[in-house]
Amino acid sequence: EEEVIQMVSEQLRIPWIDPLTYKIKKRTLNLIREESAKRLNVVPLFHFENVLTVACADQNNVHVIDELSEETVMEINIVLATERNIEQALELHHRVQSDEELETQQHAAVATEKTDSPSSNIVSTEISIDTEIIEAVNMLMDSAVKMGASDIHIDPREKDVRIRFRVDGVLQQYYTIPIKSLPSVISRLKILSGMDIAETRRHQDGRFRYEADNAIVDVRCATYPTPQGEKIVMRILDASRGQIALDKLGFDKKMTAQWDQIVHAPHGLVLVTGPTGSGKSTTLYATLNVINSVEINVLTVEDPVEYQLDNINQSQINEKAGITFSASLRAMLRLDPDIIMVGEMRDRETIELAIRAALTGHLVFSTLHTNDASSAYTRILNMGVDAFLVSSTVRAVLAQRLIRRLCPQCKKAVKPTKAMLKYLKIEDDFKGELFKPVGCFACRNNGYAGRVGVYELLIPNEEISDMVNQHATSHEIEKVAIREGMITLNEAARKYVLDGITSIDEMSRTSLV
Repeated sequence: EEEVIQMVSEQLRIPWIDPLTYKIKKRTLNLIREESAKRLNVVPLFHFENVLTVACADQNNVHVIDELSEETVMEINIVLATERNIEQALELHHRVQSDEELETQQHAAVATEKTDSPSSNIVSTEISIDTEIIEAVNMLMDSAVKMGASDIHIDPREKDVRIRFRVDGVLQQYYTIPIKSLPSVISRLKILSGMDIAETRRHQDGRFRYEADNAIVDVRCATYPTPQGEKIVMRILDASRGQIALDKLGFDKKMTAQWDQIVHAPHGLVLVTGPTGSGKSTTLYATLNVINSVEINVLTVEDPVEYQLDNINQSQINEKAGITFSASLRAMLRLDPDIIMVGEMRDRETIELAIRAALTGHLVFSTLHTNDASSAYTRILNMGVDAFLVSSTVRAVLAQRLIRRLCPQCKKAVKPTKAMLKYLKIEDDFKGELFKPVGCFACRNNGYAGRVGVYELLIPNEEISDMVNQHATSHEIEKVAIREGMITLNEAARKYVLDGITSIDEMSRTSLV
């Protein structure tokens, strides 16, 4: 039953929860008569202003929302839950309420005295509001983790607040909340993240840990002031993503063998390049997991530490405390390292220190923001680094992207048009089929399910090293690398299209042309 609800949730983009994990306030529970709740198989969870969030098992019954709206005189927001969990939640909370009422009657005098106190009413109201907010934030986090979202966006607008999840690299709207509820939600998240709740005029950063779906995830929060209120974005860091094996990333057999040889080299500089969100960190974490052993000392400096790795010494940037990439690199060289991982090469000083480490017998991994592998050379040279130092230390450059996989349940074969063949640089007599997204129950009606890596691995030879010394252009370096057998990002993506793994539209969306 839970698997069915999860699939429906993903298809309709309606969050699903377990109502047994929510502390439902008495005043919220009483908004719907017990008889109505049991008949409609719903349980009220919490409410903001005039919006009541209700867990429901039958999302197709439009009469449920109409009847609940009429009974409560409120706007109804539906989330999904199994029938069994709803029945158990109703029984549990109504039984608890009955027990509380019996106890209240037995101590009527004391209870009346406390209830009549004005200060008691204020405290009770504040606790109720806080509880509603806590449960709403919990539902938000639970839903995002279950959906496999990498980010949560809370966007204030003039009349409401839009909640969006980034799933498989694409933002999708899931629901809205009243604009009046925004300050309370933001305050709750700021408290969790260790931010200053009184500061609303400047951006802040923080993080917290959250347990959801039998897993503990790290959450990075960032606020940004807007005229409508503070926007907040949460990056969800699931530790299991840091344990991905290299063969699960999309490396073919040839590239896996090449990469294995590169990462077991005794020294040198290995670069992973690509835009933000292209999976560079995941590749580096997977690589460190492969080469990590009791016989070597692995040190990292990251901004921030995204995943905790066993038996690896990880450090995090803190510029206020003077902990920068360059300062950390200097410190690392005094700690007898075998392997060093630098989260990002941002300036000349950091690059020169990394090169010095590579020249003195250390294997160094890092990332750059370039569109392809050959551009990594020109990017470093443009920062003023000596060409000879670059050519003598760089062991390999891996450029990468992430593209969405077509849903295997609903993808549809199409006869390619001349425009498609031209785009893919295929002859007009091509007799095969291409595939396009459709959308179905299994893929949340997106047409895509999951992502796969697209890679371009440049391994420099003597000719390429000489070209780097002569400050050749990235295009000239790329031509030689292709001649020596390098598969470009475009070629790798094109193969995925021809194999029916992804679509031309997705190839175009990720600029792999």
